[in-house]
Amino acid sequence: MNNASASGQIAAQWFDGKRASRAKVSLNVSGRTIAVVSDAGEVLAHVPRDLVRVSERIANTPYRLEFPDGALAVTSEHAAVERTFQLSPSSNWLARMERASWAVVLALVGLFGTLYFAYQFFIPKIATVVAQRIPREAETSLGETTMKALDSFMFKKTEIDAKQQAVIRNTFNQLASASGIGEHVRLEFRRMTPNALAIPGGTIVVTDGLVRLFKGDERTIGAVLAHEIGHIHHRHSLKHLLEGSASALIVGAIAGDVSGVSALVTTAPVILSSLHYTRESEAEADQYAFALLKKTGRSPIDFADSMRRFRVMEDCTALRSKDATNAMRKSAGTMTDASDEDEDETSEASDKPEQRATPNKKRSICIDDPESVTNGREREIEKIRSEDNDNQTGYMHTHPVTQERIRAAEAAAK
Repeated sequence: MNNASASGQIAAQWFDGKRASRAKVSLNVSGRTIAVVSDAGEVLAHVPRDLVRVSERIANTPYRLEFPDGALAVTSEHAAVERTFQLSPSSNWLARMERASWAVVLALVGLFGTLYFAYQFFIPKIATVVAQRIPREAETSLGETTMKALDSFMFKKTEIDAKQQAVIRNTFNQLASASGIGEHVRLEFRRMTPNALAIPGGTIVVTDGLVRLFKGDERTIGAVLAHEIGHIHHRHSLKHLLEGSASALIVGAIAGDVSGVSALVTTAPVILSSLHYTRESEAEADQYAFALLKKTGRSPIDFADSMRRFRVMEDCTALRSKDATNAMRKSAGTMTDASDEDEDETSEASDKPEQRATPNKKRSICIDDPESVTNGREREIEKIRSEDNDNQTGYMHTHPVTQERIRAAEAAAK
């Protein structure tokens, strides 16, 4: 520090280091000494200027002047402090950087780049490692809590009769036994639109809508079950939850402490309700399913057929939506958009009395008889498929059906 003489007064807030209170003071600079004087004229401190430590200036934050006995003076009179202590903030690299617009832009780009990299690569990699370190018992507890929450706001009690359930359970038990993780998986039925979900902890949920869509076909339902067992085997659902809960993920990765998984309980139902696996996860579960189907004397063609069934349902829904939109344009009246139909809320009646829905089982034509809508409209379907369509529902939303997956199943069957 330059010891050249200086003089002047600097208004400041004074903290004596002994009490929590503060006081307004004047820092009277005379030569190489500083006297701290209260508003009442009392000299609170008198020290050599060289013993006072001055903080670095960052933007317009106040200067902090630290005195030898632990007292502190805080002041926003930047120019007076810099003149008194012969400071040159512009020579500080941090000060120069914060004043340079290009540096700010570069820092923001770097920040967003880092966040993108973490989201795309770093977090998924850590999630994979942490998921494998979490004991099955802890995951089971999480799954039970998650299932209860999903039952409270998304699922409804199944209406699949006991005989049909028994047939599907028999298929499931065969697949689970051959998988080698039979003790970690169980099957549940719930009433909802066509879907199948793998819940952390080993619970696989098959919905009434899926059974209706497949007309109870044990072969195609078994293919979907094999796929969901693949998700359980690779612990994809747990990885997805971990990616959605950075705090539990980071604690588990750094400290090896899996107790943070309990923090997922409140967020798991919300995350799982919007579950959308990555292409890599879907491919892993598909390949697992192909191998499991072969192991149990079945064929990957069953999986290809199940995907085609989902596809025709989605084509039906898209055509119904298109028809409804066209009808609304032609009519001044109102009508219900067929794309919003739900097996629990919409009852569709055919012109033929024998095809009308019974009072206790509501009908959705795109679940019960999608071919009646899609047959003869192949050109329209191709056009719809070629367009970007973000309105996928049910299984197609959580497990996108692509021609690539169908071809992979057919190739695996050879």
